[in-house]
Amino acid sequence: MKKLIALLLSLALLSIGALAMADYPEKPVECTIPWAAGGGADLAFRAFGDVFQKHTGQPLVIKNVPGASGVTGCMEFLTTAVGDGYQIMHWSNAHASKIHMSVVDYDSDSFTHVAQIVESANYLLVRADSKWNTIEEFVADVLANPGMITVANAGVGGGNHIAALLFEEAIGGELAHITFDGGAGEVTGLLAGEVDAAMCNTPEGMSNVGEGGQLKILCSFASKHFKDFPDVPLACESSDERLSNLIIEQWRGIAVPKDTPADVVAKLDGIIKEVVEDPDFIEKCDGMSIVARYRGYDEYNEFVKSENDRFENLIKTKGFGDRYGK
Repeated sequence: MKKLIALLLSLALLSIGALAMADYPEKPVECTIPWAAGGGADLAFRAFGDVFQKHTGQPLVIKNVPGASGVTGCMEFLTTAVGDGYQIMHWSNAHASKIHMSVVDYDSDSFTHVAQIVESANYLLVRADSKWNTIEEFVADVLANPGMITVANAGVGGGNHIAALLFEEAIGGELAHITFDGGAGEVTGLLAGEVDAAMCNTPEGMSNVGEGGQLKILCSFASKHFKDFPDVPLACESSDERLSNLIIEQWRGIAVPKDTPADVVAKLDGIIKEVVEDPDFIEKCDGMSIVARYRGYDEYNEFVKSENDRFENLIKTKGFGDRYGK
């Protein structure tokens, strides 16, 4: 009899849990962005949050925790977040590269990766009154003045910094890398004349290129032209063969605490799919020149692993950062 009662109680608890997941989310979900407000991650996830509420009836509350090239936010999430589906975090190639550029107290396996939501391209921004009008002119000047031309990034070891290092290596030149607190910070620094150029990721600085007219894009490192800026040249189409194979695109996804139950992860994955495939979200992404891109749990985890391996090999081979030595 005792065994039967225990079995019935277990079944009851499972039923209650299933019902609870059916109603998930029943309250706001908090999303940690380990970068400052106004950058590419922040803008992409705010757009995601608008459509998330449409599908769930609950708001996605953005919590910006900038600092140390994403490390501060990741560490806070790692040490305080509860694995119940109500606390999620932005994870991207910027994080995947940072863990190999520097010694940090976590790695990719410290979190459970749920799904990808967008992918976006890097590009080189300069002020509208800059003397450079083409990427070829910029490259020639960099080669003629090694270490003298400054380029902004959003954090040491982050996606924009890695992109600038890859560009630097491709042309065989040397830039002076200046770090700002997030993508919005580097755009502000460029506008203020603190740097000569900025390596950015969509949609950082796009409003200053379009309606603002304060900045111009010398070159995009995307595989195809921007929808709203079709005349921006692609590096892969450059007459300079050093740039012809240079495609640098970034990705962003959602992570949760490692102890998050599988049914919660599955439910969240399903919601993410609905949001990313919603025409409203796709339209919002188009307006920021980013691409709505859903990779579900299985595919995304394989992708995250392959990207982790790729960055580890790249950083070790090229001697970037200080984790593995030169």
